[in-house]
Amino acid sequence: MRDRYFQIIDANMCRVSEGLRVIEDYTRFISNNIEYTHNLAYFRKQLHSNENDSVSELVKRNNKLDVRAKEIPKKREDIIDLLKANFKRIEEGLRVLEEFTGNSKYNAMRYDIYELEKEIILSTMKKKLAPGVYLISDDIKILEQGLLWNVSAIQLRDKHSSKHQILQKALRIQKKAKKAGIPLIINDYIDIAITCNADGFHSGQDDLAIQHLRNILGPHKIIGRSTQTLKEGIDAQKQGADYIGIGPIWKTASKEERNPIGLSYLKKAGEHITIPYVAIGDITLAHMAEISDFKPQVVALIRAYKEIPQILKKYYSSG
Repeated sequence: MRDRYFQIIDANMCRVSEGLRVIEDYTRFISNNIEYTHNLAYFRKQLHSNENDSVSELVKRNNKLDVRAKEIPKKREDIIDLLKANFKRIEEGLRVLEEFTGNSKYNAMRYDIYELEKEIILSTMKKKLAPGVYLISDDIKILEQGLLWNVSAIQLRDKHSSKHQILQKALRIQKKAKKAGIPLIINDYIDIAITCNADGFHSGQDDLAIQHLRNILGPHKIIGRSTQTLKEGIDAQKQGADYIGIGPIWKTASKEERNPIGLSYLKKAGEHITIPYVAIGDITLAHMAEISDFKPQVVALIRAYKEIPQILKKYYSSG
């Protein structure tokens, strides 16, 4: 019977160690997160410090007695599926070790892993704002065309429809944005962003502080902030915004109440802003020549959306 107990302990030691290594290699080589990598390496070392690794006990290992040995594992659908599966292996393995060894260290480690699972998976789920064009519209057909052009992000910004109508639009475009792998951002209505499971929310200076929006949306959602001054941009960055809008640079019909801010803020942004910043306000192919020297990672287009293919080719083509 003692040998059978060893089989259980040995199998779960291997299960936990292997799961930790899979996730550690992801954080080390793919997400390049040094903090998560060190935490996972620490857990592996803690695990092996609890292990009785004597030769006499290793001799007792007998995979022929394991009725599930060499089972073909399920194919992982994507990186999230892979991470979830390996975290479950770790957590379940730690629970078994806790029960069969009576060692409370496994219990403490399991709860630490629960927190790490939340942080790593949610951060992995969060989409990134890639360099390129950020398309803003209240017209679903235009946003769908943007997906076909492979824009960096699309934003549903509708100042005229009812909330019910906006929600219906959001639900429709979210399905296509998800399939295309392009972030969908909702403007103005955080409840709609949550209901349609949008990838992010764009806020203005009059909205709640970024910290409060983060508490509502969670760490896995993109939060943007409109800014008109360098101070507002730096403040948004400090508060945890994922990107900021800089503008309106030129007079625009979409924000007639705001005076254009010109190019001075955009000129300084590269020296002070480390998160993506989006140039917005009557951005056109002609105006791109004036702002390209300041290297905005992203430009937002509204009325001039038909010029997106030309802008992408001329200013954001990797070729």
